[in-house]
Amino acid sequence: MRRKVLITGANGLLGQHLTKLLLTKKNIEVFASGRGKDRLLEKGYNYISLDVSKKSEVDRVITSIQPDIIIHAAAISKVEDCENDNNNAILQNVSATNFLLNAGKSNALKQFIFVSTDFVFSGEKGMLTEEDRRDPPNFYGQTKLLAEDLVMQSWPFKTAIVRTCLVYGQVKDMSRTNIMLWVKNNLKKGNSIKVVNDQYRTPTYVKDLAQGCFLILDQEAEGIYHISGKDYLTPYTIALKVAKELNLPTNLITEVTANTFKENGKRPLKTGFNISKSKNILGYEPISFNKGLEEVVK
Repeated sequence: MRRKVLITGANGLLGQHLTKLLLTKKNIEVFASGRGKDRLLEKGYNYISLDVSKKSEVDRVITSIQPDIIIHAAAISKVEDCENDNNNAILQNVSATNFLLNAGKSNALKQFIFVSTDFVFSGEKGMLTEEDRRDPPNFYGQTKLLAEDLVMQSWPFKTAIVRTCLVYGQVKDMSRTNIMLWVKNNLKKGNSIKVVNDQYRTPTYVKDLAQGCFLILDQEAEGIYHISGKDYLTPYTIALKVAKELNLPTNLITEVTANTFKENGKRPLKTGFNISKSKNILGYEPISFNKGLEEVVK
């Protein structure tokens, strides 16, 4: 039996890779949704323009499609944007999640997968497990915590939360960059860059994240899963690796601390994930950062 899967945020980094991955799976009919026009522009899926922050649009689309599964990847993820407009951040990240959950409840949804973030954690310790206490240091993290709480309530369908960390990769027509491309673009232009060496993350290759989402979908898994890379790195180390892989000058990269920058919205110093649960239960196995870097550069 074919299952209908609706992806929100399908124009983003994860959304495009999820769409491509699900197209390779038998018995899945893919409905990709995002704001404005389709950026992926490939064949085999249905694209719907959808603003998830508008309840009427959500209700109309869910009632029309009757999806079996929703993978909710749409969000305002830029920390500054959430700090500058708290109300819009709540609308886009919390209310939108609530609209989708309730529309699913009214339309016999079977599974809801929510994409969350390492920014629900304070940053005082790294290599976090799913059970570690959440304490967001910024408003973006707070909105994701509130949305997680909605997802974890009792619903007449299966729910799962995918927390991820510093996602990298390449896609068509990206309006936003990620750390690898930022380093590459600046060094190619001969620009010197300052990169922090006291923030720790487990960078996640976007194809691994998409695969993790699929494993949850395929196994109808419930609960919280940390889906990230396995290498515990600082942005400074990442920048050096990118420069060396591309034969770009490392002397343009200056090591600094997070205090060097006046940030609008505090970033957690240490996050990074313990992915044992995802490995043991889902069979999730990410590639190394070096391998991911080769893939992106290639």
